[in-house]
This record gives sequence, structure tokens and C-alpha cells, in this order.
Amino acid sequence: MKKIWMLLTFIFILSGAFSQVQRKSLGINDTNNTVNDKRDGKQDIAKKTSARKVLKELNLTKEQKLKLKEMRQDNKSKRDEIVNDASQTEDQKHEKLKAIRKAAAYNLQRILSDEQKANLKEIRKGRRSNSNRAVLLTKRPLAQEA
Repeated sequence: MKKIWMLLTFIFILSGAFSQVQRKSLGINDTNNTVNDKRDGKQDIAKKTSARKVLKELNLTKEQKLKLKEMRQDNKSKRDEIVNDASQTEDQKHEKLKAIRKAAAYNLQRILSDEQKANLKEIRKGRRSNSNRAVLLTKRPLAQEA
């Protein structure tokens, strides 16, 4: 009988520990059981490092780097204003953020030389083919019925 109680206690403790580990890995907040944006944070870090690599490959001059830094700071302040504006709907915010991204892309093209623009185009083309290849590798073929 003592062995059974010990076994049940062990299973109970083990299941509690497993559920805590599982909650942490999923990013579940114990207070209101919502999923945090931990995964989005990791994606942001990956995007930043990827963007840094691209900028390094473009061999920007100091002047171009300064212009790019100013543009980023300006865009960040604009984005923060939009995101924190409670008077706008999510759709309005989305459209304004989209316009900021479009303007940033246009301004980037104005900063880059013709050679750098061509280099950026090749880098982006390579990324697209790599992402398409990754999608194709993750898709499983449908089982054919005989």
C-alpha cells in the first residue's frame, strides 16, 4: 500500500512539473491564460540580424549609413505614434503603417547607388528562392488512394 501511495505521489508531482514546463514553452501567461508574443520576438531578432547582413553586403558608405539611421529613427517615432494612438481603429493603423513601410522602401532606393540597388535585388531574389524551397520541403504530398 505504501508503494502505491509513493507511486501516485511521484506521478502527481511529475505531472505538475511537466505542465509548468509546457506552459513556459508555449508562452502561456498564468494570470489570464493568453499566449504571449515570445515567438514574434524571436522572429523580430531574426529579421534584424538578416537585415544587418544585407546592409553589410551592400557596403554602404558612412553618409548612406547616417541617412539610413535618420530614416529609421524618423520611421520609428512615426510608428510609435500610430501604434499608441487610441483614437484609430486597427485597420487605420495598419494602413498608416503600410504607408510608412512603402515610403521607407522608396527612400531606401533613393539612398542606394545603382550598383547597390542591383545587389539588393539579387539578394532579395535569392531569399525568395530559398523561402520557396523551404515551403516545398515542408509540404507533404497527399496520400494516393489505390
